Amino acid sequence: MRSVSIDRSLRLRLIRRATLLGVALAMAAVGCAPSGYYRSTSSSLDSLLTLQAQQQRRISALEREIAATREQVQASRASSDSRLSELTGRMDMLQGQLERSGAQFKDLSLKVENVKSRISVSDSTRASGGMRDSTGGMDPEAAYKAASSDFAAGRYGLAKDAYSAYVRRFPDTVVSDDAQFRIGECSFLTGDFSGAIEAYKKVVENYPNGDRLPGSLYKTGVAYARLNNMEVARKYYRAVIQRYPRSSEAAAAREALTPPKKRAP
Repeated sequence: MRSVSIDRSLRLRLIRRATLLGVALAMAAVGCAPSGYYRSTSSSLDSLLTLQAQQQRRISALEREIAATREQVQASRASSDSRLSELTGRMDMLQGQLERSGAQFKDLSLKVENVKSRISVSDSTRASGGMRDSTGGMDPEAAYKAASSDFAAGRYGLAKDAYSAYVRRFPDTVVSDDAQFRIGECSFLTGDFSGAIEAYKKVVENYPNGDRLPGSLYKTGVAYARLNNMEVARKYYRAVIQRYPRSSEAAAAREALTPPKKRAP
């Protein structure tokens, strides 16, 4: 609309100038107008034509700029709508994760309180000599609970010593394989991956019918992976999958063997 209005204004001014020029020419033809007036009128017309051309170029440039700006605005609006939808979905996902984390934290708090209670009882039992039975020997149940209390409290050095003593004294109880596995866990959690591998392998060697075999094979692979020996790590992952395909450790082993997906650019 602006360009149309400008064109009309220029045309009216041109018409007025042309009319004056015509009058001047007519007067000059009959000898009534001086030559200087004609030259002045002609110069004005040239200036006006030059101004018109300049103005037309400015208008064209403005129209191109407006069109480009309009395209940018439309593109930005579409991008903003897509980004807003993406952010909304992300917020919904994070809200769900927050709710699940809150529930897990509550459950963990209850477990911590339960462990603290057991530790208090175990420490009292240990202080009163409750790990010994009436015959002067070590009570296996109290010994295992004491070691487990240290493990749950994060006292991995004490727990490892207690589990090791348990396995030496009671190698054939129903929880002996658990104690041997926990020795490996104590080493793993303190960064002694070589010691962990040795302890896990003893579970496989000494308790071939125990229920700690899947975990021992899988954690052996993880420990080798931590030592950057991926070839041996993959061997143990595949052993878990082959021997215990429906176990949770087999699922974890499959995930460990799956190469990470490349992110889209």
